Amino acid sequence: MDLVELTQRLDQEFSDFSFGKSRFPMLFQTGLQDSAVHSAGVSYLLALGIEFGLPAIAEYPMLVHANELWKRSPKVMPDSVWFHPQTLQPWISFEFERFENGDELKIQEKTRNLAISYYQSSQTLELCVLVYWLRSGIAPRSIDPLVDIFRRGFKLDNFPIPAPKCPLFLYKFVFCQTKVGAINNNRNITEVPAAYVTNSEKPTLINVCSATKIQK
Repeated sequence: MDLVELTQRLDQEFSDFSFGKSRFPMLFQTGLQDSAVHSAGVSYLLALGIEFGLPAIAEYPMLVHANELWKRSPKVMPDSVWFHPQTLQPWISFEFERFENGDELKIQEKTRNLAISYYQSSQTLELCVLVYWLRSGIAPRSIDPLVDIFRRGFKLDNFPIPAPKCPLFLYKFVFCQTKVGAINNNRNITEVPAAYVTNSEKPTLINVCSATKIQK
């Protein structure tokens, strides 16, 4: 499998969530509390890489691949790293992060981590992916700062990070609140998506409603 085929399969999965709905029903159908979303999302990305036939490790310390120069850069541990099936070197790096209004700096930090992971991999990464999840109606003011990190590079405590020579993919996962609906003809209780609110006194179950690939 080459990178083109992999990205096509990734786009397809993030379109219909066929694997996610089958193996992670709480994340994509019946719902779970928002405090569990990050763990579930990282587990999903890890399992998806394995489903694609790739070795995959969660929270992988990229410094183990770094040369002496990049060993002096901050330690980063992407949420999930997929490895090339032949070389077994880091191939795809993922971060999965929640976004609320005002969290622009947080997702910029995650994007910088991805850029650093490219160099700490000894430049074997061919793709970096940021998946940020949010409620409907909430969005970053602009994705330009994220794109610029991979287009122009940046400095971190006077340590220059050049623009990575691999693409950055941005995906937005929108969550909705899961509500129990009526019993259908198969005598199963249906789950009905609704607006995801945070001021409810009762524990709220949420699930992924949609995903969008953000294009510059």
